[in-house]
Amino acid sequence: MTKKYIRLIYLTLIAALVFPVIVLWIAESFSPNVDNGLMMIFLLAIFVGLFSARYTISWLIIILTTIAAGSLLLGYVVMPASEKLALIIVFPIEATLLSILRHHILEWGIISAREKDVQRHVAHYNWNVKLQTYYNTNKFYQHELQQIENYADLNLWTYVGLIRWERYKQLSEYYPDEYLRILRQIAKDLKISRLKSEFIYYIADGTFMVISPQITREMMEKINTITKENLRKMSIPIDLKMSMQKINLENYQEFPELSKLAKHLHRGLETDINE
Repeated sequence: MTKKYIRLIYLTLIAALVFPVIVLWIAESFSPNVDNGLMMIFLLAIFVGLFSARYTISWLIIILTTIAAGSLLLGYVVMPASEKLALIIVFPIEATLLSILRHHILEWGIISAREKDVQRHVAHYNWNVKLQTYYNTNKFYQHELQQIENYADLNLWTYVGLIRWERYKQLSEYYPDEYLRILRQIAKDLKISRLKSEFIYYIADGTFMVISPQITREMMEKINTITKENLRKMSIPIDLKMSMQKINLENYQEFPELSKLAKHLHRGLETDINE
């Protein structure tokens, strides 16, 4: 929404408010019948301009203005020319101003709503790597904790893993295109390496998170080995570290928030040991 566009909307709004005031002020010198007629015409213009469709308004303006002009100018109506002119022009002008105002404010509201939807979607989804981000990761993690607690007799568990690209900042600052290409390649390799039952997310800053419900330790170790081997085969050698934590009935209360678990996993990255 440009400043010029907003300024035009404000000018239209001012004109729609000022025009009736000026006309009714001038109408004080008219006869009472004309004064009352102008009031009724303004009410009709307000109703038509605010509540009718654009094409309906156009046709109503043409038809009613033609009828009014024909009756007052061609018919035998004894009335000063100024009163006739006021009765003819009031409806098309006010209805047009209100129609323009309503249309653009409605369009403005739709655009604003769409912009908010886009911003919300961008905040929850990274288009470059085509993965959901931290917001959705946290929602799913909280759901997993709730499942572990609610079905304690089933002894459920989930593995949460962190994969971080070390020393990515320099590349992202000086070679942003290459940085994005490598991020896409990491995401692609993770999608290939991990099981369909696992959930991959992009946290931010070269960091990915994998949530793996009900995967056994033996399977997890094998999948992690495959993941590391695939990542090492990338065209450009990069420093990737992985840390994993099992969340179950015994320790889920230690990590009630994903942020706390993420800090724990980041500390684990220093040793790069699967837990």
